[in-house]
Amino acid sequence: MEKKVIKVIKGINYEKCNSCYICVSTCPECFKKAEEQNKIIFDDPQNQCSTCGRCICKCQKDAILYENMGEFLSFDGVENLSALIPYEKVHNFMIAKRSIRSYKKKKVPRTILEKVLNSMRYAPAGANMRTLKCTVISGENKIKRLSEAIMDKIITSNTQTIMDMFQITYIENAIAYAEGMKNAKESGIDPIFYDAPVVMIIHSDYPADDMNATIALTYGMFSAQSLGLGSCWIGLAQGVFSSSKEIQEKIAGVKGNVWGVITLGYFSHKFFYVPPRPPIPTTGLEDLV
Repeated sequence: MEKKVIKVIKGINYEKCNSCYICVSTCPECFKKAEEQNKIIFDDPQNQCSTCGRCICKCQKDAILYENMGEFLSFDGVENLSALIPYEKVHNFMIAKRSIRSYKKKKVPRTILEKVLNSMRYAPAGANMRTLKCTVISGENKIKRLSEAIMDKIITSNTQTIMDMFQITYIENAIAYAEGMKNAKESGIDPIFYDAPVVMIIHSDYPADDMNATIALTYGMFSAQSLGLGSCWIGLAQGVFSSSKEIQEKIAGVKGNVWGVITLGYFSHKFFYVPPRPPIPTTGLEDLV
């Protein structure tokens, strides 16, 4: 894989530019055709550029001038992704994703987690806002302490608090949550993190990062699957964090808004089938050829 260091957009290298106007169609807010000069100019007086890098990615002549943006990557097949991984393979890979609730007592190497995080950083974000942060918790004692704190919070909360934490509609379900937690704790079972070796928490101070975090964690879970890891979205932990800053900050060590919590680890059971799922009710297909 070829790496190229790039920089914040400063203008256009006219010795390379072939006036294809792809940059103009890609970002008309910042690139414009100067009729009098008969050339394309980069004009961003309102500082609207989000440094998304699309103009650079589309310029075959490498004519965009930039600095301090990190590195761009190029690899064989990047210009034709449908040929890189055929639909059937990526479809099967995605639909075989399962929520794993049984893990081996095997540590996940740091190098593997770094690969997962590397995939997550390329997830799309609204307006290219890159404000997400990640906290990784590992170690049996740390995870057990956090799990027990979450269970205790659910067990000791009244039904209305439980309904608010987990957006539950029926009181009966809230009561069942509390009873289930109590029974699991008495039996020495971890119904929160399932004895996973790694807990990953995505958080930020930006109040509109919920969707960005969901996409990033989805990238992470598929990346983890390709590396032999299983994962599971832990809504119970996220719900408790929203209700108890003490557990979130003092035990989990996380400040700001928590947008998602997942477990990661080597799963102890294999799956041999993909379970059936109902089709998504859809309108408008009849208008297509």
